[in-house]
Amino acid sequence: MDIREFREKINLTIYNSKTKVLATLNILYVLVSLFSVSVLVYYYGFPLTDEESVFTFKLLQYSFAFYIIRFLVKIVYQFDVPEFLRSNWFEASVLVLLIVEGVYYNVTGSFLIEPIFTSMGFTRFADFSMIFVQLFIFILMMTNLVKQRNFKPWAKAHPGWLFTFSIAFMTIIGAGFLMLPEMSVNGVGFIDALFTSMSSVSVTGLTTFDISQELTMKGQVVVMILMKLGGLNTIAFGALMLVVAKFGVGIKYHSMIEDFVNKDSILKANSMLAKIVLWATAIEVIGIILLYLGFGDKGIFADDSTRIFHSIFHGISGFNNAGLSSLQGGMMHPDVLHNTYVHTVVMILFFLGGFGMIYVFDLFEIKRLRARMKTPWKTIGFGTKISLYFTLGLLLFGAIIFFIFEYNNTLTHKSFYSDFMSSLFMSMTTRNAGFNVVDTAALSTPVLIVFLFLMFVGASSGSAGGGIRTSTFAVIWASVISTIRGKKNTELFKRTIDNEMVLKAYAIMMFFVAGNIIGPFVMAISEADLLATGRYDFMDLVFEHVSAASTVGLSTGMTAELSPIGKIVLVIAMFIGRVGTLTLAYLVGKSVISRNYKYPTGHTMLG
Repeated sequence: MDIREFREKINLTIYNSKTKVLATLNILYVLVSLFSVSVLVYYYGFPLTDEESVFTFKLLQYSFAFYIIRFLVKIVYQFDVPEFLRSNWFEASVLVLLIVEGVYYNVTGSFLIEPIFTSMGFTRFADFSMIFVQLFIFILMMTNLVKQRNFKPWAKAHPGWLFTFSIAFMTIIGAGFLMLPEMSVNGVGFIDALFTSMSSVSVTGLTTFDISQELTMKGQVVVMILMKLGGLNTIAFGALMLVVAKFGVGIKYHSMIEDFVNKDSILKANSMLAKIVLWATAIEVIGIILLYLGFGDKGIFADDSTRIFHSIFHGISGFNNAGLSSLQGGMMHPDVLHNTYVHTVVMILFFLGGFGMIYVFDLFEIKRLRARMKTPWKTIGFGTKISLYFTLGLLLFGAIIFFIFEYNNTLTHKSFYSDFMSSLFMSMTTRNAGFNVVDTAALSTPVLIVFLFLMFVGASSGSAGGGIRTSTFAVIWASVISTIRGKKNTELFKRTIDNEMVLKAYAIMMFFVAGNIIGPFVMAISEADLLATGRYDFMDLVFEHVSAASTVGLSTGMTAELSPIGKIVLVIAMFIGRVGTLTLAYLVGKSVISRNYKYPTGHTMLG
């Protein structure tokens, strides 16, 4: 009897128990995963004694052992073991590592990889083993969640519902984490935790307290994770909606979603989502490295671990247009205030993050660059032109206005180059970055008005930014110009824009205007006492609300002093600004079935 025959005999023998055993393991897997998550929350969220820490880690080790046993049992029940190992390479690799380490330890009395991690700064191998176990459990739960997903019940829903639910879910979970004792120095109340979580998930950047001072490193890591997930979620949904726009509203949502993430795995190269994740991560990593080099080794950055943490935080915050900072005062911290190199890196990061990944692919993807070199008549796409030209135009407009009106106000006159870069930075930051290199509260009224306009327009479609988006502004601009010139059709860049798109653009603008009228109206009532002090006026209040609704994060300084009602109003503004006014309108609006009739044409005087 050869090995194959022996294997088949074993499989036939145990086949009858396969369904029951695997079903039991799946139930246990869910229970153990929930238990592991609870243990991790307890471990990181609450103060523990040394004995409690050791006991908690033991519980995680038991969970780790269960995952390994489960994997081994599943191997036993597989007919095609090589294919199973290929599809579960992560668990298989860990298993092989454990076997090798076990054999090596029994022979030599030490671990094979221990010297590697002690050289990285782990004083004890136990420190690494704890991190290793936690990472294994987290990655395993995420990969199994992806593998076991079923799109069929979700695909019937409008993608907007999925996006809206994900934003709300992440915000609530994030608020819960931030309220844990170990996440803050003095404790964070529900309203402030909800506000900070929404600001992080929506990548806005407004805060009711200084996160660099009030949150512990654990709390700042939570904020960093929320920024990453919120930004990636927004970019992916934006790209998905651009796919819808490209193929038309009649497309079936479920097939579109499955093609977008790939039916087999989001990690496959032909998945658009995988492409977005890889590009976004690559840009962030490059940005983190450049920031690490730019921060230097002086002042607060003298400690290398602190320098690494701040680099990672600002790399993620910058690309995702969050505007949150782990430094006291943000970009106005004394150690980075005059660091033009760091400012430039951060600018590039939030420019790319606010540009839209689909358009980044069109501009910088290698195969498209080669195609344009071989066939110069092939230009960038229509949407890319809109995003690029209007972004640069608005950026230049804002920088010039800022330079003119702030030359004798907030600019330092350290050098012309420094003033120019500060003007450029502040103009670009209004496109949803939220960072500032000058005191926003000290800006002149003309600049505040221009900034309101730039925040209102916001970033590009399919990006981490908010506002009505450059595409909406471009369509409205083209419509106005075409009307003035007496053209029957709306034209832009030698293309005719469909009337339905023009109507949508005006609808988005009107919803956004309405939101930024209702919000400040409510806040004018709730913040009457604050306005009565004379330290802030109605202009500051409007600026704060537009900043929240456009998910920008610039503030004149009144956020921390708002009443609970005022904070809730801004939370709602950030939520609507993140989801999108038109998306919400479509979701709550009643669908109208088209009928074959047309009312008589009506005429009235305009203007």
